[in-house]
Amino acid sequence: MKEFIQRMIKNKTARYIFAGASYVFLTVLFFGIGYTVGTETGKGLITTPVSVASPAEDNTPAPTATSAALVHEPGYRLVLEAGELRLYNNYNGSLISGTAINETLFPKSDIESLKAGLSFKTLEEALGMMENFLS
Repeated sequence: MKEFIQRMIKNKTARYIFAGASYVFLTVLFFGIGYTVGTETGKGLITTPVSVASPAEDNTPAPTATSAALVHEPGYRLVLEAGELRLYNNYNGSLISGTAINETLFPKSDIESLKAGLSFKTLEEALGMMENFLS
């Protein structure tokens, strides 16, 4: 065995192969330990939640209060009526959805805005706001 090791040390190609294999082994060991430490708790190394907003959310204007009267324009209206949060189609006034909510859970300014009615151009915006109030 001693002779084999001495021949390997003298052989230039064997030294390059040994150096390369050592590099690969140490690299795999380094990243393997990092992966193990990062996933040990199931959460990785990030301990605080990260919130990333899409550009569409940043540029969306806040909904404006409108009167509860029927408007013949495309869009949707979110209104608080008789303890229910109701979503109407502005064009024909049809009720799309209605869900009972507890008014005492929300600030007075939000309740007043909802009673006056919030207008939205798209159904997605209106449903998003309705979901915010319901969750």
